[in-house]
Amino acid sequence: MKNKALLIGNDINNATESYSWQDLINGLLDYAKIERGLNQKNKPFPMLYEEIYLNSAKKYKTSERRLKKYIASQTRNMKPNELHKAILDLGIENIITTNYDLSFEKSADLDLKKCRNKGFIKESLYSVFRYHQTNKHKVWHIHGSQIAPNSITLGYEHYSGFLQQMRNYVATGTKGNYSKKDFLPMAKRIKSEDVKYESWIDLFFTHDIYILGLNLDFVEMHLWWLLTYRARVMVEKRFPINNKIVYFYPSKYEKNSRHKLEMFKVNGVETIPEKLHGNYKLKYYERIINRIKNGI
Repeated sequence: MKNKALLIGNDINNATESYSWQDLINGLLDYAKIERGLNQKNKPFPMLYEEIYLNSAKKYKTSERRLKKYIASQTRNMKPNELHKAILDLGIENIITTNYDLSFEKSADLDLKKCRNKGFIKESLYSVFRYHQTNKHKVWHIHGSQIAPNSITLGYEHYSGFLQQMRNYVATGTKGNYSKKDFLPMAKRIKSEDVKYESWIDLFFTHDIYILGLNLDFVEMHLWWLLTYRARVMVEKRFPINNKIVYFYPSKYEKNSRHKLEMFKVNGVETIPEKLHGNYKLKYYERIINRIKNGI
């Protein structure tokens, strides 16, 4: 499917994996030698991670690299399910994912020993350009990849730096930031029809994006900034934007998600509810995949 892209979150793994995000947090607490009784209530994960890291660094001199290598080691055990294969079979080349694991690459029979970052700019920390190439797909790991533990986006500091990199790439240009190339602001690239798709961010201004399996809480400040910037461009008519962004969500959570749905609406994101019966997530995502396949 040309001019379409997917943004996939971790919930497609939850459809079959018994290893949850809370399991990851508990394992991280144990590895960092922090009591599980640490208050987690009302703490966005990027801030909770900072608390875990700072406490462990102060008490045990734990390096952040060790914590990220631990998380990378945990994701290596994750196995793809039928949803990963069904998503690949949609024929959509660009798959953007917040997941660290390589389930899409495994489903595409990519030799993981040869799996490398193919990004135009070889980042070590951030993931503006980071992707893996399979036979038919680009898998953009925007929160980092298990094969590059330092790139795994966790804490508030990392999120903030990532947002700065994204804003430079989109809004102000990157003059002097990279030795290989200076990128003009997105407005100039769009107007001159000089978009090279060297970053996943380009797709948000040119391709129809279908979002599934991603909670997209407001702690994802970089993604919400991107949606807000795009909405401002459209309202202020800075440069032409003709693509659409569609967000799928379980209809039974509509009432509790009203605040978020309102923000999607004002930012020009179409929201589509889908029935989720009990916790049968496989069927839920299969229906969404079929809707995308059939043009919604």
